[in-house]
Formats: sequence, structure tokens, C-alpha cells
Amino acid sequence: MTIFQSLQHGFKSSTGYFISTFLFGVMFGITAGAIDLDALQALLMSASVFSASAQFASLEYWSQPLPFGTIAISVALVSTRNVLLGMSMAHYFDGHSMIRRITWLFLLNDPGVVTSFRQDQQVDRLGYVFGYGIALMLSWLISTALGLAISDLFAKTDLGSLDFAGPLVIATMMILFAKGSNARPLPWLASGLAALILFELDQPDYLILTGSVLIGIIVATFMQRGAVDA
Repeated sequence: MTIFQSLQHGFKSSTGYFISTFLFGVMFGITAGAIDLDALQALLMSASVFSASAQFASLEYWSQPLPFGTIAISVALVSTRNVLLGMSMAHYFDGHSMIRRITWLFLLNDPGVVTSFRQDQQVDRLGYVFGYGIALMLSWLISTALGLAISDLFAKTDLGSLDFAGPLVIATMMILFAKGSNARPLPWLASGLAALILFELDQPDYLILTGSVLIGIIVATFMQRGAVDA
């Protein structure tokens, strides 16, 4: 497949997650409206950050004056799973220019990366993930706008009830890998197990997210070294 054909294929393959992303976007829009976040700011956040878990984390600290340091750290911790995604895609960056990699990876997304591993070898995986990301970005922006529009119909949202966003992503990745991906599932399974253990130990959310991703990175690194040595 050409890059453009792979992009189209990724766009068309996103139907299931287009819907689930839409639901998360509506939730985000409602929550943003509940704390009186300006509609334009909320839409700009969705367009620039493009991460449900990171955006929900930032809303928990959204107050005046804005605690920029706290928000930056919380978003960075929640987004550490992108290290795993990047490691899993590194091999497929070959043949693409640095500008294309940086531009297209702006739309790096979990389901697009996972489902890309199930595709035929002829598919350009970076193009596939980018096409998948375009569809999810459209879903995310439209649903955010809808959530903002109907936020007045809901009472103040309990942001603490949305802390599941990060762990839910990890659980979703485990389910997708279990369904027959050609990628190695062990790093993701290790991440999920670590998250479960830390949750049972009643650890803070940021430690659950950070610890589970670090375990996944360590397992992935050892597996990569083993493959090279072999």
C-alpha cells in the first residue's frame, strides 16, 4: 500500500473507537463546562493535547491562578504510556523523514498503534496510525463541542470519579492485544498487572500510571535486548 492508501485504511478502520472516543469527548466537554472552562480554551486543549486521560487530569487542578507546574507534571505522568507506544512503533519509522515523523506522531493514538500490528505487512503503519488519528481527532473535537453545548444540563461534575481514565487505557490495550495482535503482548500485560497490584495497594493514581508504564518499558527493553542477542 502507498502511504495515502494506508492513511485511508486507518481512517476507515477507526469506526469502533470513533464512537468510544466520542463518548469520552462528550464527558470531557461536560466536565470542562462544569468548572466554567471557556469553550474556546476547552476546544484548543482538545486540539493541541489530544489525550483524554491527560486532559481530565489537568481539569482536576484547573483553578485561578493556574498551577502550571502541577498541571504540567500530572499531564506528563499520565502521558508516559506514549513511551511504550513510541517504542512499539520505532521500527516502522524507517523510510520516513524526520518532519513527517514529528508531524504525523502528533496524532499518535493507542488504538491506532495496537490495531496497526494486525494489518498486512504491505500497510505503511505510520500512515495507518495517522489516518486513524485523523478520525479520532475529528471525533474528539466534535464530541467536546457537543459536551460543552449540553454542560448546562448537568450538575457540577465530580472530577474524582474520572480518575479511571488512565488505567482504563491500559486495560483497553490489554484487551486488544489479547484479541490476536501480532505484536508482543508481554510488556502490556506486565503494565496491566503492575497497575492492578498498585491499585490494590491503594497507591495514588499518578504512581499507578507511572509504575505500570515503567514496568512495561523495562520488560520491553529486556525483550528487545534478548532479540538482539539471539
